[in-house]
Amino acid sequence: MVSLLLVSHSFQLAQGTAELVRQMVTSPDLKIRVAAGIGEDHEEIGTDALAIMEALNELAETGNVLVLMDLGSAVLSTEMALQMIEEEVAARVRMCPAPFVEGAIAAGVQANLGGTLQEVYNEAMNALAAKQQQILGDQPADNPEVLDVTESCEEVDEGKIGVNVTVTNPSGLHARPAALFIQTVKKHEAQLTVTNRTNNTEPVLIKGMISVMLLGAKQGDELLLEALGPDNQALLDELKELFMDNFGE
Repeated sequence: MVSLLLVSHSFQLAQGTAELVRQMVTSPDLKIRVAAGIGEDHEEIGTDALAIMEALNELAETGNVLVLMDLGSAVLSTEMALQMIEEEVAARVRMCPAPFVEGAIAAGVQANLGGTLQEVYNEAMNALAAKQQQILGDQPADNPEVLDVTESCEEVDEGKIGVNVTVTNPSGLHARPAALFIQTVKKHEAQLTVTNRTNNTEPVLIKGMISVMLLGAKQGDELLLEALGPDNQALLDELKELFMDNFGE
């Protein structure tokens, strides 16, 4: 499983972000380390390359590591730490320029699902897409999307079955239910597409938490869930139960 390292000038910010990620994942196996703050008890604002190096050496012992950083000098400290560790360790580390909080949450959920380092990186890089869509709508964003995470599905495949559900959560499919949604999808051998019939949007192939949030599903929206594969019925049954239970909220 890919591990996460959060490098921040503020220990409180990094710890709070790590706690947010923990609330989104179900497995205690996901490793999240914080290298943040300087001085006694990490109370001073700043970053420490040696602390980052120690965290990288520890996390890389069991696999790949994605590093998210908050501000410019955090990037410099991380680069310095990578220069101080052995090449074989550095080869398992990837720095990610995604937004710190949103990127960490998206990366944590994808890592918890067993995603590769590239898949975790991609999900983090698209972490702002859902917020941009909610705020800007069809207006062009200042920064173009890095990757396409939605993948429209134009053809209707044989063997695909569907079910209609209504979003009843007061806040819609926000981060927590979206995380539970994708965790359920990944448990089954089936491909899922979702159409927000209320918004009259194209079907979206569900690949990660961000693709769920990009549906823009609000309370009262009608969604068409369509599944293809050996576990299609089991997947739809479990998802229907989640919607009926308000995703436990």
